[in-house]
Amino acid sequence: MTTATAPEATPRPLPADRAASLWSRRGRSASSSVIALATSLLSMLAVWQLAAEYGHRVPSIGETFGRLVGEAAGGHLSANLAVSMNRFTLGLVAALIVGTVVGVLMGLSRFVEYALADLTMAALAAPAVIWALLTTMWFGFGWLTPVTTVFLSALPFVVVNIAKAVRAVPPDLVLMARSFGVGRPQVLRHIVAPAVAGSTVAAVRFAIMSAWNGLLLAEWFGSTSGVGWRSRYWYDANQLDGFLAWVVIFIVFLVLADQIILGPIERFVTRWRTA
Repeated sequence: MTTATAPEATPRPLPADRAASLWSRRGRSASSSVIALATSLLSMLAVWQLAAEYGHRVPSIGETFGRLVGEAAGGHLSANLAVSMNRFTLGLVAALIVGTVVGVLMGLSRFVEYALADLTMAALAAPAVIWALLTTMWFGFGWLTPVTTVFLSALPFVVVNIAKAVRAVPPDLVLMARSFGVGRPQVLRHIVAPAVAGSTVAAVRFAIMSAWNGLLLAEWFGSTSGVGWRSRYWYDANQLDGFLAWVVIFIVFLVLADQIILGPIERFVTRWRTA
């Protein structure tokens, strides 16, 4: 006697017209983003040029980028940028690891939340310049000052966003999965992780912005190398074109990190919301 088995469900391909519409919307969205980015860039350059024309001490675009080319030719651009990136990466990775652990504990345990909530809010309210000044007084001139500043500047943003995301996971959904025999690893992978993915990217975005500011301030006050130190070098020399050239590097790094790295990651981890 044979038993009939139900055929396995196979995903049906999208109709041709729907697939074409989907690709058309994606194409229009991508072209709109490019146009918006180009318009924003041209607007900033136009304002800069007007400020240089009518301002007394604002360097022009040509002077600033000429100084930047000179810094690159002399080896100062690559050397100082590499030093700053090493410090930034070390401090940010430490903040992400510690902040994720603390944030998950705060999201799961009311006791940990009550114990660390006020401390986290106090750290969140402290600007990066405070951490830069404190670490300079604590550690003096050396690699530990900028790395610690990056860590302290980024940590509270990671903790707060991760804790809120963990608390926002529907407990009934987790209980239902557990009642049907779903293991804890599967619950974490298929329920908790997708729910906190968007908040995790947001935490990294805010952490990068605050940490990069803290790094440059720490290098400005308590370092003899790096992007912050080099910008202060030209500021002390009263060469505003050199100072503005390094400010451009500072801004370009944040824009590239957000648009090229974090943007695609955010769209990937939150793709289930628009599937």
